Amino acid sequence: MGDSKKIITIKDIAELANVSIGTVDRAIHNRGRVATTTIQKIKKIIDEVGYKPNIFASRLSRAKYFTFAVLMPRKSQDNKYWESSVQGIDKAERELSHYHVKIRYFFYDRYSANHLQSVCNKIIKADIDGVLIAPVLYKQILELIDKLPAHIPYVLFNTNLPESAPLSFIGQDSFQSGYVCAKLMKFLVHKPGTIAVILTLPNDLHIRRRAEGFREYFKGKPDFIVKEYELFNFKNSSIASRLMKRIFTGNRDIKGIFVTNVSTHYLAEYIKQNVKNRKVFLIGYDLIDKNVRYLEEGVIDFLISQKPYRQGYEGIYTLYRHVVLHEPCKKNIMLPIDIITKENVRYYLGFSEPENE
Repeated sequence: MGDSKKIITIKDIAELANVSIGTVDRAIHNRGRVATTTIQKIKKIIDEVGYKPNIFASRLSRAKYFTFAVLMPRKSQDNKYWESSVQGIDKAERELSHYHVKIRYFFYDRYSANHLQSVCNKIIKADIDGVLIAPVLYKQILELIDKLPAHIPYVLFNTNLPESAPLSFIGQDSFQSGYVCAKLMKFLVHKPGTIAVILTLPNDLHIRRRAEGFREYFKGKPDFIVKEYELFNFKNSSIASRLMKRIFTGNRDIKGIFVTNVSTHYLAEYIKQNVKNRKVFLIGYDLIDKNVRYLEEGVIDFLISQKPYRQGYEGIYTLYRHVVLHEPCKKNIMLPIDIITKENVRYYLGFSEPENE
């Protein structure tokens, strides 16, 4: 079963068994709750491929604590989008506690470059073995990366930085994600008209890339006019209301709106309250409660799930495999661009595990 010359890793066993690495670890070491049928399946695969545990790494892990820093926006920001990433990170830490893996969070205000800079300075001085980074404010993150000691590996999640060379990137292809949203919008709209793109965050590279992908799809389609609008402060209701009123009064033929991040529900609320005489199609991102509610009501037509839980979970395991097990890691862990509708959203809610166990 496979090439006998290949070094089989615990990750290979997990992929063959279609379970998480943590489940394989618990099954091997008889720790935690794992279904009997799953244990039997894992042990059968181990026998077939001739897997041998990394004894050196196991001994090392019991002798030393490994601290992984996590640099990411505050959990409360972006409508609590980041809470899901934290849940995935915390789960990975629980599963890896046997190997003395500890997580140290460094939260920053994503709207303040100065605050991020001060947090980055703390990371430089911290005693860590690796760092997981959500590089929303990419200029400050690039400065941090330049200052990191060469022996400290870093993994990026949520947003990739072309100028950097991380151990791994975990997330979606932002350009293709925007392209998919444009294709969905064309499917919904049918008739010629104007489509608005809402750029929601300043200096956020993957937001820009989503908008680029969206525009790219509509190139060569002169019947559709794509206009971009910047709205960086949805919480200021007067500013947001003025912009949305301008969008609708200035574009009598508006057919759809593409929101480039989790803030889709603000547009949905405005449409529900103020646009009574016609359908305006709405596409955006992420399964936070408010977005799901408007999706189920039919105000939002499609949402794209970024799987933030899995991003955080995979990020910690990538550092673990590299630092503790000395195993090779994938350069890019590209997550699927899942299209969520009101008909299938309930099958996604509550299913936050990164892999079936």
